[in-house]
Amino acid sequence: MKTSIMLCLDIGGSHIAAAALQAENGSYTALKEAKGDVDSGESRAYILAQWDSVIRQVWDAEQHSIEALLIAMPGPFDYAQGICLMDGMHKYQALLHMDVKSYLSAHYAVPAAAVRFINDAEAFLWGELYHYQLQAQRVVGLTLGTGLGSALYAGDDVKDLNYGSAPFREGIAEDYISTRGILAFLQSRGIHSLPHVKALLEAKGMEAERSAAFDYLAVALQDFIRQHILPLKPDAIVFGGNIAKAHPWFLPAVKKALQLPCYVASFQEWNLFYGLASSYKQ
Repeated sequence: MKTSIMLCLDIGGSHIAAAALQAENGSYTALKEAKGDVDSGESRAYILAQWDSVIRQVWDAEQHSIEALLIAMPGPFDYAQGICLMDGMHKYQALLHMDVKSYLSAHYAVPAAAVRFINDAEAFLWGELYHYQLQAQRVVGLTLGTGLGSALYAGDDVKDLNYGSAPFREGIAEDYISTRGILAFLQSRGIHSLPHVKALLEAKGMEAERSAAFDYLAVALQDFIRQHILPLKPDAIVFGGNIAKAHPWFLPAVKKALQLPCYVASFQEWNLFYGLASSYKQ
């Protein structure tokens, strides 16, 4: 008899992670995980083969039946229909307008209704809700990285807020609260040599610039949260993304100013998989 599994995928522009979970009575048993690189600038056949090579490390057609196939996917993407809409995004151009849902349904013998795509910011929040057991609260998730991701959990579902492109100061929120926002601030102070925020953390002799950059981020976050997040009346905010790994530099000031419970992402990929599974069951 085959084991029924939930197959969860986390697909990014340069990677894919896959996990097989067994669900029973509202809890999940982790069976296996695999990761691999993806060249999202390659041909359609090449990309799908790269996905398949990782999926088959956690799924065996002779041993497993797939109850649900759940995919965290960056946008633009038609999540309901499973159609790729990434055009000019420097990733997955070869999948533009492809019915990815029907392909996966047929290729892995999963009913189309059990193949579900979830925005990556939403998937992040589902994972942290599971990790921190915040399902009884109203929670906003913010991911700070190359962009600004945002999602809201309002008691029964998670929805993408897309506040990275929300009006803010003299542009949009992502112009200020992102890697490029921090680097632009540093460039305004004559610092042009840093390629990313991690380099700022590791640079020697730049203590003053580091403090100034994270003070800038803390103030920008406070202003953004007051303008766009507090009107949603959240009980808490969860911060994720690579910049959130530097939370000791900016989050205490944000928490003090807003007097709102703030959590830092667990940065454990299994939580994202558990979150995908719980979102399907819910």
